[in-house]
This record gives sequence, C-alpha cells and structure tokens, in this order.
Amino acid sequence: LKHFPPLTFYLSSFYSPFPGDVAFWITATDADNDALIFSLGGRYAYFFGVDETTGEVKLNSPLDYETLYHFSVTISVWDKINPQVQKDLQIIVIDKNDNEPVFQNTPYSTSINEVNGIFVSVKVRTKEIGIWDENQRQKKSGLGRQIIDLSVIPNTPENQQLFSILLNGTIILKGPLSYNNKSMFYQVKLQSCDQDKVKPLCSQSVFLSITVIDLPDLDPQFLQEPYTASIGEDAALGTSVLTLKTVDGDKGINDPVKFSITNSTKPWFKIGEQDGVITVNHLLDRELLLDENEEVHLEVTATEIHLNIYGQEAKAKTWVTIKVTDVNDHSPQFYSCILPDCDFSDDKAVSTFTGYLPEHSSTRVPVSNLTMVAYDPDKGLNGTFLLSLAGPDHMAFAVSPEKVVNTGEVQVLVLQSNLVDFEQKQIMELEVIANDSSSHMISTAKVTIHVEDINDHAPEFNKSQYILYVYEHCQDGTVVTKDIKATDPDTDFRGHITYHLISGSSADIFQVNPSSGEITVKNGSLLDRELQSVYYLTLQATDGGNLTGSTLLQIILQDINDQAPVVSGSYNIFVKEMKDNVTVTIQAYDNDDPNTNNSEIRFRLLPSPYSKNFTLDSVTGLLTNRGPLDREAIDPNLSGKIVLTVFVYDLGVPSLNTTVNVNINVELKLFGEGQSFVSCLGLAGAYLGIVKAWDADQTDVNSRVAFSLTGDGASNFEIRSTFLGSGWNEGNVSLVSDVSLDYERPPSNFTLTVLAQNAAESEGTGSATLLVITEDVNDEAPSILASSLKEVRLREHQGKQNGLVAHVEAQDPDTNASLEVRLQDTVCLKKGVDVGDVCHGWFRLVPNGSVYINDSMAIDYEVCDLVRLLLQAWDLHTAEGFPASSPNGRDSAQADGGQRSRARDARVGRRRGHLALGLTLCFLVVTTLDITLKGTYQLTIRVQDKPVDDPPLTANTSLNLFTVDQSYRLRLQFSTGATEVGSNTNAIKAALMEATRTTVYIVSIKDLETPNSRAKGLSYMDAYFVYSNGTALTLSDLNMYIRSDQEVLATLLRLGLVVIVSTFNKEFLSIIAGLGGALILLIIIMVVSLVCTRKSYKRKLRAVKARKEAMKTNEILTSQTLAIPGTNLFNSQFAYLYMGIISLSFSLSLSFSLSLSLSLSLSLTISVSLSLFLCLSLSLSPLSVSVSFSISVFLFLSPHSPFSLSPLLSPLSFSFLFSLDLSLSHTLSLSFLFLSLLPLLLFSLSLAPILSLCVSVSLSVCLSVSDFVSFCL
Repeated sequence: LKHFPPLTFYLSSFYSPFPGDVAFWITATDADNDALIFSLGGRYAYFFGVDETTGEVKLNSPLDYETLYHFSVTISVWDKINPQVQKDLQIIVIDKNDNEPVFQNTPYSTSINEVNGIFVSVKVRTKEIGIWDENQRQKKSGLGRQIIDLSVIPNTPENQQLFSILLNGTIILKGPLSYNNKSMFYQVKLQSCDQDKVKPLCSQSVFLSITVIDLPDLDPQFLQEPYTASIGEDAALGTSVLTLKTVDGDKGINDPVKFSITNSTKPWFKIGEQDGVITVNHLLDRELLLDENEEVHLEVTATEIHLNIYGQEAKAKTWVTIKVTDVNDHSPQFYSCILPDCDFSDDKAVSTFTGYLPEHSSTRVPVSNLTMVAYDPDKGLNGTFLLSLAGPDHMAFAVSPEKVVNTGEVQVLVLQSNLVDFEQKQIMELEVIANDSSSHMISTAKVTIHVEDINDHAPEFNKSQYILYVYEHCQDGTVVTKDIKATDPDTDFRGHITYHLISGSSADIFQVNPSSGEITVKNGSLLDRELQSVYYLTLQATDGGNLTGSTLLQIILQDINDQAPVVSGSYNIFVKEMKDNVTVTIQAYDNDDPNTNNSEIRFRLLPSPYSKNFTLDSVTGLLTNRGPLDREAIDPNLSGKIVLTVFVYDLGVPSLNTTVNVNINVELKLFGEGQSFVSCLGLAGAYLGIVKAWDADQTDVNSRVAFSLTGDGASNFEIRSTFLGSGWNEGNVSLVSDVSLDYERPPSNFTLTVLAQNAAESEGTGSATLLVITEDVNDEAPSILASSLKEVRLREHQGKQNGLVAHVEAQDPDTNASLEVRLQDTVCLKKGVDVGDVCHGWFRLVPNGSVYINDSMAIDYEVCDLVRLLLQAWDLHTAEGFPASSPNGRDSAQADGGQRSRARDARVGRRRGHLALGLTLCFLVVTTLDITLKGTYQLTIRVQDKPVDDPPLTANTSLNLFTVDQSYRLRLQFSTGATEVGSNTNAIKAALMEATRTTVYIVSIKDLETPNSRAKGLSYMDAYFVYSNGTALTLSDLNMYIRSDQEVLATLLRLGLVVIVSTFNKEFLSIIAGLGGALILLIIIMVVSLVCTRKSYKRKLRAVKARKEAMKTNEILTSQTLAIPGTNLFNSQFAYLYMGIISLSFSLSLSFSLSLSLSLSLSLTISVSLSLFLCLSLSLSPLSVSVSFSISVFLFLSPHSPFSLSPLLSPLSFSFLFSLDLSLSHTLSLSFLFLSLLPLLLFSLSLAPILSLCVSVSLSVCLSVSDFVSFCL
C-alpha cells in the first residue's frame, strides 16, 4: 500500500449538490494486488459513505459552505492482511450560489426633518466566499456583489423619485419633504440580489421606515369655516353666540393659539382669548344693520404662542358673520325721501310734509311733491303697519297704499275732486297715521297740501256790450277807453289776462294794449264818420291757459267839422232878357253829422261886377234877380253871360266852405216854353213827355236845335232831339233804360234845365225848366210796429169784460195807405204744447189794432197758459200786383194762475206765416214740360176771401217757375262738412255768380255717405247755373269759367272746393248697369227653364217606353217582381206613378199639367196688374214697388187666392186639351210670366232706377222659381 501524499480535496455543491451523489473515489495500490477495503473515519466522516470494495465515496449529508467550509476526514485502506493504511484528506467546500443575500441589522428606521436632506447606510451580508471554476481550476475570492433595489410607499410617481441608494448602500433624499402637505411617514422597500449570471438570488424584502419630523413652518387653520350665527337683537350682554376652533397647520406640533377680534363692522361682540367663544358685549339693534343686510361681520385672528422656524408669528384670520334677528321694538316712522335713496336714520324721520295739488284734479290723482316714505325697521310681520287719514280735510283724500310691509312710498290721492277747490280753500291739512299691526304703535305725519289754482275760469267782462265814443280823425294813440276790464278769479299766470281785438277790417284803425286792455286809436286818419259812423269790434280777453272771454264794443264816431259843403250839380241859367227872372236854389249838402252846426249850411254871394243885381237867401240858397235883366247892359265881351260866385259855408268850428259859379245866360231869342211832366210809376225807360223850342233863323241848318239836360239828377234822364221844320224842334224826355224812380227813396222830385243850343253856332242858346215829379204808387207792404208787439200777462177770470188788452200799430210808407190790423190765427198753448182752439173766443181784435177781452170768465190758466195772436197789417189801397199785407206779427197773452209767470221776448214772428193767405196753395205739374222750352213760367195768382158781411177782397201775386233740364245739375264737392258749407253758402254763391254771370240755384247740401278719399271730399252741393234766357251751364263750361278767373278760383279753394262732377252721368250709368243685369238674369232663367223642360220631357219619354214594355210582358211573369225590361225599376203599374199620372189615362195628366200652367200665368198677370194699380195709387213712390212685389208674391203663392184659377180651368183643360205637349204649356206659362213683368219693370225704371230694377228682377226670379216648383209638383 503506497503511502498517500497529503491530499486536499475541493468539494463543490456543483459536483455533489445532493446526498447520494458520488463525491470522489479512493484509490490505492497494493503490490500484492490484494483486494482492498476502503473506509473513512474522523469527526466529519458522516458526510460521506464509502464503498469498501471500490472506494467510491458518496455524499450522505449535504455540505454547506456557510456552515462548514473546511474539514478533514481519515482515509483507511486495508487488505485484510496488512495493517490499515490511513491518511488525512483535507476537504475544502467550494461555495455554491445557493443562499440569497441577507440584510443586517434589521429592522431599519430613521427620522428626518422635513426641511433637511438625510444619509442612511444599509449593510447586506452574504455566505458565499468564492466561486469554483472547473474549467480554470481556480478560485475567485471576495464577497459576492449585490445590487439593491428600492421602492417607496406611498407609491406615487413623485415619491418614487424622492429617494435613491448608492453602491455602498447609502440611501439619500433627492426631493423636499412636507409633513403636512405631502406625507409624514414613508416606507422604503429594499431588496438585494446577487450578480449570478446563471441564477441570481435575491434577498427577502426589508423596509426602511422614514418618519418625517414636523417643524413649525405653517400657520394655524380654522375649523368648520365659514362661521355664521344668528342672535336676536334683544340678547343680553354676555350671551354666547359662537365658538371658533383652530388646528395647528403643523400637525406634528399643535402649538396652542390665542384668539382676538382684529376688525368688525359693529363693536358689539368680544371673543375669549383661549377658548374662542364669541359673546355679546354691547346692546344690539337690528335696525342699525339694514345697510349691512342685518349682519355684523367680525375678523377673528388666531395666533400661535411660539414663533415659527422663520422667527415670525404663525397666525390665521377668518370672518365671522353674525345675523341679528328682528324683534318688534320700533314704531313706523315717516321720512321725506325718494326710494331707494333714503336714509332711515332716526334723526332723519320727519312728521310734517308739504305737497301741491291742482284744483279739481281727477280722482286717484296723487298729491305732487309729496316725497313721503313710511318705514318700519322691523321685519316681516313685525314691520307691517296700516295707513289711514285723519284731519280736517281727510274726506277729500285717500291714502295709498293702505298696508305697508317694512317700507313703502305713501301717496295721498284725490278722492272727491269737487272738495279740492282753490277758490274755496287754498291750503288743506290732513294727517297720515301709521299703525303697527302687531304692537299697535302709532306714528303720525301732518300733511299740508297747497291747492294750486288751475285755469278753470275764463275771463269775464262786466257787460256783454260797451258803447264808446271817439272823434273822427283823432290823433293816433287817442284813448278810446281804459275802463273795460275782464276779471278772472284764477291766480298767477293763469289769471293773467291778455287783450286783443277781433276787428276784421278795423285791425288797422284800433288797437288794444295787451296788458291793460286800454283801447286806443291806431290810425286816426282812417276814422271818417262820413264813410262809417259806427264800428263793431270784439274785444277778446285770453288768460294764461288760453281760455277766452269776449265782449262787443260799439264805437260811435263823433263828428268834427271835416267836410266842406258840397254843391249839387252845376248851374247854367238861361233867361230871356227883360222877361224872365232868375229864380234858382243852390242845392248844397254837408256830410257832417246832421242837425249840427257842422252840417248847417249858409250861402253868401261874393262881390262881382253884377252881384248887386241879385239877392241870395243865406239860409235857403235862393238866388233871385233884383230887377229885369237887360242883355245890352252886360259887357258885350261877355256875350250876355253873367257869372256869379256863391260862397257856401257851414257853421262848424272851424268853418269850411266851398264856392260855386252860377252862369246866367241872358238870351236874345225865345226858345219854346218850359213844361212840367209827371212820372206815375217811374219804371225804367218810361217816357215822360216832350219840350219844344223855336229858332227864328230862316234856314233849316241854323234853325236846328240840340237839346241837353242839366241839373241835379240829370243823369237819370235822357232827351232825344227831333227837327219838326219851320224853326220848331222837339225833345222827347224819358228815363234811362236801366233807371227807375221810387217815391219812397228820395229824391222824388227833380228840377232839370233843358238847354236848346243852335246846332250851327255855339253862341245861340235857350233854356227851359223841367220839373219832374214822382207820384206815389201804393206799392209798399204795410208792417206792424215791433214796439207795439208786447207780451201781456192777465189773471184768469179777473179781466174786465171788453177791457183793452193791447194796441197794435201798423205803418205804411205809402201816402194813400188805408190800414187795418187783421187776426190771422190764434194759437193756444199749455206748457208749450198746442191744445187746439180752446182759447179762440177769449179775445177779439178790431181793425184799428186794439185787442179786447171777449169772454173774461172763459180765460182759464189750467186750460191754456199762453195765447198767441197772429196779426197782420193790411193796406186796403195797395196797387194791383203789389203785396197788400205785412209779414205776420205775433202778440201773446199769458194767463197767470197765481203760481208762476213767464216773460217772452216781443219780436216779429214768422211762425206759420203762410197762413196769412188763409189757405195753402199746392201747385202740381199736370202736363209734361217741354224740355226745349227753357226759361220761366209766369203764373199770376189771385186770392179772394169770402166774408159774410163785407165785400170780398182780393190780392194778386206773381209766381215765376224756372225750369232747367236735370242734366244740367252739377255737383261741387267740398273738403269741409255740410254744416260749414251751409254757413259759407252766400260767399260760395257770390263767387260762382261772379265767375259765371249766371243765377245760381242751390238744390241741396249734404255730407257724402262715402267720402272721396282721392279728392278728400266730405260734402257736396248740387246746383244749377242758369242764364236769364233759360240756358244753363254744363260741367265743362263751369270748369272753364272758374279756372279763367283766378281770384274766384282762389276764393272757392279757400272755402273748401275740391272737385266738380255731374250727377246725370252716374244715374244714367246706374240705369244701364241695372238693365244689363236684368237682361243677364233673364237669359239665365230662360236657359235653366229650357234645360229643365228638356230633361223632364226625356224622363217622361223613358217612362212611356217603360210602360209599353211593361204592357207587353206577361202579367204572370211581371207580377212576381218589380223589375221590368228597360227600366229595372217598375212594372206597368209603377210606371204610371213615375210619369206623374194619377189615373191610367195619359190625356188626363197632360190636361192637368196644362191647366196648372195656364192658371198660374193668369193669376200672376192679375196680381201684377193689381201691383201696378197700387203703384199709381201710392203716387209712384219707390216704396210702392216693394209693396207691389209683396202683394204679387202673396197672390201668386197663396193657394186660396181669389186669382188662382186652377180649380176653374182644370175641368176645362181636361175636356179639350188632350193632345197638347207638356213642354208647350210650360213655355206658354213662362211667356205669360215675362209679359206680365215687363210693364212693371219699365214703369219702375222711371221712378227709381236702382231700387225699382232690383225689386223687379227679384220678383221675376222668385216667380220663375215658383213656376218651376209648381211644374215639378
């Protein structure tokens, strides 16, 4: 056995990792080649098991490097002969990566400040000391390399970046910490893994607990914010309101705090410094917090006792809201303000108010300038109060609102406007009472209302008319009057009166001071009494509210001597020498006021060579010669002509005068002799007479004389010369053709001088005086003096029998009048109602105009209280053709029953004036007027009475009827209403007559039913424009005349004229349209009738065919059913019914239908004839057409009408009308129908084109339909 060398065996778990694996072999040699027995011994032999024979060593127990990495065993070999050979075997266990890393010194924990970084070392232990490399058979020494992974809890992305670990196991802080805002505790999960590339092993996870140490770097925080509380305003002092709590922002420190109130809206509360309890330390008043929404706001500060890490105080602030709740502890108050700008402080409350209100304001109108606000600072029901009024004038007003919650604007409204009257009371007082509805506390406000005057009175003058006087031609500015004042009870500007004159054409003459009302002369040069002696002005007073009052001013001009005498005519006197005397009166007049010195005229003859030969009466102006005139004594150069100058002057101051020359021609020749003529009637162009003159010259040329007229009024006459031969000439004197003389209109007498002048030479003249005397003709109607008409009051039953009641006087300007007063009518009235003839015998009238009581006992107030006598004056000598009576005068007598009396104006009455003739005349046109005879029809009417005793009296008058064709009736449309057009009728008529030179006859003035929107016409005037020869203007003529006269056109446009149309065209077109419509309806009716007849006839033919087929069919076959060939409706029996045949006789049906049609036509004809007769009896009025229509329809439709001849004609038609066709009878009935309607249609068209046509057409349609219905039946 060889000796074993020292052995070292490296055993790795890689090679024998598990028990039972071969660990190694023991080999030994024996020289003897003996069988060897192997064994192991030693302390650690139990790890192995050896095969005795083979030396194979197996691992019995696992090896652990970390427990025993080096040991030795004893190897023994025995050959069973020789001693055992032993040898020690050093076994080194090679580490195998079979243990995970293990952290040492666990658990790990640390604490760090939240504001500082940290460094922590972590150690990891491992048992492996090396790794055996079989390939290289070498050993790697050193510890196993580990890699440590970590993760952070809480697991957030931010926290995972918060820590990191270095290779040496040191953990460092990479980011900031916050105890309060982030986390106060972190866990870092650590795990270490070796670096085995084949199968790395990792350790169990361990945790590093990191506690963050809080530092005082945060302020405290209030809990349960926001803080609100409520407390009643009556809370006692010291009452706890609210407790505030805080927490330290540094939760890990929790430093105690102290509380304080650093700001507050009201210093009513305090807070406990340690416990934070807010209590009341002042009396509360909610009403002082209304502007702060009834809340008190406190700023509370919580301050930590210790300073923070920065050396500063850590503090927090919060606002506490304390709502003070209401308690009904206030009474309502009044304030003068306007919501919402009101200050409800106690010192602002007022108890007196002032307002203004116009008088007579309407109901519910508030008092102005009354800025009253009622306020109760309490809330809800506590602040609800009622308003009412009291005081002396509270009945005139009402308060609004009557109930107020907390705050309300108070208005005082007018309740009774009639009590608010400035003229009765200028200041009104009342009290507004506010009564708290809960506590019944009362506040009162006094309201003074100043009633403002309004313009409710128009200015008034003391008199309705003033009579004023002023001299004519007075200086400008002369005061006419300053005493006329208007009064207006209104005040201020409303009662300020402004005056102005409404004077028309006098606007340039007078003026008025607008303020004082003083009326002065504006232009005295225009005041001329001789042109206009009286001016009527309207003085209008206007107050500040444009209300007006007026009075009439009658300004009478007083005369001044401003008119010189005026000599009438010229004076050329021709006298024959030594034979004729000069006797001429100088006619002069003065236009100054009559019967005054200003108009009193005197005459004086101015000195001249021959003035001493004449005398002149200074008063009468009569000029006469003192002795015979001798032509030879006159200067030959004067040719026998003496010129005298008459000085005519008045007696006014200063005196005014004029002169006139009187030419006295002393003739050598004798020209005829003067004659006097008389004109009885003075009609225009009347022939008066002739004058004759003789010329001694022998030749006709020299003996011809030309006549001329001179003197006052000579222009009214004309003279025509005629040469008679032998020196004689004749002059025919007559009135000018357009001049007539009237005795009642002076002058009535004319003194003319007829001059005869030689036609061959101008020197030879002669003259004669012609006196024209106008004789009076009784042509004027008498009249009753208005002053004698009076109202008499009598007591009933007490008048004296035959006593004089009144005396009425009549007058007549005619010289030979014979007057008497006649009673025309007696009217009996009771309370204004005519009671008949109960009073006719009470009074009697005698012709001299005296009214006497006829029966005093019959006068009864209860029967009649007013008697009116219609009187008329008659002239018994009135010439024929002139009015003999006056317009009716009315006298009245009133019976006084002792209860009342009435006064009535005495005036000339016109009521029932037509009764003066004793009858009413009605003229009817009995013949058709000839349209070609245009002009007038002159009728002479004679009326004669039939007295019982006296001889009958007659009166004549003429009536001119003017006829014009209706086609000349023209229509003028105006833009004003009919009333205004009627008031302007005279102006419109005058303008139209001036433009057309025609007589305008106005027919009617009415408002348009449908106003002309295009021309803006509201009314129209229908008129005729007629010449004296009967011709009239057409529409085109009228338009031409009006447009040619621009002045007239402007006047008509100003009066509202807008358009001129003709009325004839419209009516003519209406007639044409009506006839056309009637023709269309007639055609439609005829067509419908023919169509219906044809259809009816065809149906009957089909029925006849059906009947024939039914008769051919076997009665047995047809009796079972109603259907028959051809109709499928009826059998033979029912075919009769379809044809309208009652019996089996076809002739009976034909005769019956014809009878019905003929009877219908005859009855209709008779009914229409009666209708026409009715039209004539009703004077052809349009209403008669409607009545005739009704009667015609009634007679036609009534089955019991006496004109229905169907019962009479039916038997006759049955006997002889068998073969007539039904359609022929129907056509015949229609013919009768239209023939009967034709007269009615034509006749009605002449009455009222539109209405009559519509009625006639309606009648035709109705009757036709009725005929058709009868035919069908």
